[in-house]
Amino acid sequence: MEEKKFTVEWHDTDFLCVGGGIAGLMAAINAGAQGMDCVVLDKADTRRSGSGGLGNDHFICYIPEIHGDYATFISDILKLQNGDRLRQMGPEWARAFFMKTGDIVRMWDEWGISMKHNGEYYFAGHAVPGRTRAFLKYNGIDQKVILTKQAKKNGVKIHNRAMGYEILLDEQGRAAGVFAVDTREYKAYVYRAKAICLGTGAPNGVFPNANRGAWAMRTNPLNLTGDGRAMAYRAGAELCNMEMPGLHAGVKYFCRNGQATWEGVLRDCHGDPIGPFLTKPNPLYGDITMEVNKRHIESYTRTARSPVYMDMTGLTREQLNLMEHWLRQEGNSTLLRHFKQEGIDMIDTAVEFSTYVLKLPISSGIAFNGKSETCVPGLYAAGDEGYGGISGAAVTGWWAADSAREYVADKEFADASLLQPKVDECLKLVEELCGREDGAHWLEAKMAMENIAWDYCGELRSHPMLEAGLAHLRRVHDRARKTLRAENPHELTYCLGMLNLFELAEVMFLMADERKESRGQHRRVDYPLQNLMLDGKRHFIRKNGDEAVMSWR
Repeated sequence: MEEKKFTVEWHDTDFLCVGGGIAGLMAAINAGAQGMDCVVLDKADTRRSGSGGLGNDHFICYIPEIHGDYATFISDILKLQNGDRLRQMGPEWARAFFMKTGDIVRMWDEWGISMKHNGEYYFAGHAVPGRTRAFLKYNGIDQKVILTKQAKKNGVKIHNRAMGYEILLDEQGRAAGVFAVDTREYKAYVYRAKAICLGTGAPNGVFPNANRGAWAMRTNPLNLTGDGRAMAYRAGAELCNMEMPGLHAGVKYFCRNGQATWEGVLRDCHGDPIGPFLTKPNPLYGDITMEVNKRHIESYTRTARSPVYMDMTGLTREQLNLMEHWLRQEGNSTLLRHFKQEGIDMIDTAVEFSTYVLKLPISSGIAFNGKSETCVPGLYAAGDEGYGGISGAAVTGWWAADSAREYVADKEFADASLLQPKVDECLKLVEELCGREDGAHWLEAKMAMENIAWDYCGELRSHPMLEAGLAHLRRVHDRARKTLRAENPHELTYCLGMLNLFELAEVMFLMADERKESRGQHRRVDYPLQNLMLDGKRHFIRKNGDEAVMSWR
């Protein structure tokens, strides 16, 4: 294979947003409004990229005129599926977050994202019947298009098809730039920045799909490879709760189907409700059973009460049409089109549900505070990097720009000569990956990593299994670094993404071994009980040289 040499372009900007999802765009919009020179990098296209690219229909928020007293509101919210995350972030963080959500709702509505239904705020889903409904239904199918337009209106430069790979540090250990590669040309970029915000989303692909072979059954796009988390970790930032996997539920063999958008009752094969919350469909609530404990569905598959179905029988035609509207906003047009082609009428046909994608959830990732600051000066993080969901991304992205504005006020760009050694190191890596005559395809590395993760750190964990799995993972990771081959720049991004995922998988193994308890989807056969001393605490890891240092707080 002919040796591939990369041309290098240098760019300077006050504020660099790596990742053009909801978090990155909101950070950029705010930065532009405050007069900062701002660039957004996205390895796809900001108009449709990321977890929010297909759309969304629910936005958790606090609207005083709807919800009334905040103390009552937060008391109910802490009892729902977001409660653990909010308790870990602390009451001050939670209050600041919810107070900002109302501002975001009004801004989005002004920009063209319709946040009302028939002229009114409409709250439904993700709630126990009779309790506070905090999720606002909205028309989010074109939210990324509208946010991209707003960013450009505020003077933000959008660099699509550019993948950030490495954070460049100055001599004082401050974030000073990013090395990136073009996804279509043999071109590298070096961005000198006074401040950097990471918003590359939650990684997809550490584990294989829970339904083996169905790679498409993902809630997030396949190109979300945890780049921000890996970059932050290598730069010395803390990661948090990386051993805590998440689980999603939805229509079997389909992805992105918005479990809370369904307004039916979850039933077993005999027609009996699985949970205690609903016996007939309720459009205001939906069946929260799978959010309370998704393992219910898994447990039923091992009994004569499976399969499990979402039953919409009892909805009126008008109610079903509205539910389908929200499913389209959530990004499920393909699913609905399939149902139509197959003659499936959900008003009298129950839809089979399953769990899928054991994954690193949006409640894990880069540790950042109420100002979206990491422990690395000049480095910020937002959204699914640490506290996700659509509203989480919007608020923390906005906060990142507020903090960065103060930080960059008296900063100068780092000396290019001090950044050059790391740039050269990155260039050597990408030229090697693209210059090998033969070697491993990134899909081979992906399959190896996912199977190791599943077999040794999947549904059930123990110290001997985690220890053995980590040894296998490190061996395969080393082989991947030495043998991965990219035939073109597009494949290069997947190779780099795989190297990032290997690094995050190692972190997951280390932290899973250190968490000597069973909690949520983290289940230790050698420590089957929950350690109450860890309630409300988060687990942190930071790279110190070649050593991984862990702590609890």
